Amino acid sequence: MLPFLGNGDKGAERGVKLALIAGIKEGLYDTETLASYLLYRLNVLDPASPAYLRLLPPDTPPVLDVWEFLELLARRLCMLKRGGIPDTPRAAVWFIKWWREEGGLASAAAPALPAYALGEGVQSYRRGWGFDFEWDVNGAEAGRYDEALIQAKMEDCIDRVEKAAKEEERDGGAISSTQEKKRAKEEQRTRQQARSKARLATKRSR
Repeated sequence: MLPFLGNGDKGAERGVKLALIAGIKEGLYDTETLASYLLYRLNVLDPASPAYLRLLPPDTPPVLDVWEFLELLARRLCMLKRGGIPDTPRAAVWFIKWWREEGGLASAAAPALPAYALGEGVQSYRRGWGFDFEWDVNGAEAGRYDEALIQAKMEDCIDRVEKAAKEEERDGGAISSTQEKKRAKEEQRTRQQARSKARLATKRSR
C-alpha cells in the first residue's frame, strides 16, 4: 500500500521522487513511469546537454519522448528481444540504476555554465543534483562556482523545502482525508468526555 505523501500533484510527484531514490518500495510504480519522470527532470536541469546524452549514440540530440529514449538506450546497450525488438522495460531499469549510481553525480559535477551557453549569451543556467536540489547559476556566479557557493545554494534549497513543508502542513495538505476524519472523531470524543466530566462535577457539587 502506498503511504500518504500529500494531496494532489505534489503528493504524486513526491512519491515518484522517493521511488527513484529507493526511498519507498520500487514496485509501487512501474519502471517506465519512473524513467519518464527522470528523463523529464534531467531535461529540465540541462535542456541543451542533459547528463543522459553520454549513454546514447554520439551526436544524439536531447530526447523528450520516453519511449524514443528507451528504444535508443536499449539498442545502445544491446538490450534486444527476439527479432531485434528493443527491450524497453529492461532499459528503463538500467536507466534508473545508472542515475542512482552515476547520473546524479554527473549532473552535480557539470560546470556552472557550459561553454556553449556563454557563447549564446545565456543569463543563467540550472544546476544541481536534480529533483529538489536544483538552483540557478548566473553569469556573475559562474566565475566563483566553488564549494562555498554550492553549499550556499544547497542550504537555500533546504530552506525552501522546509518552508514549503510547513506551509503545506499549515494548510492541511500533509494530512490525508482519512487522517482528517480520524482526528475529527478524536476531537469530538475529547469534547464529549469533557462535557461528561463537567456534568458529573456539577452533580457532585450539588
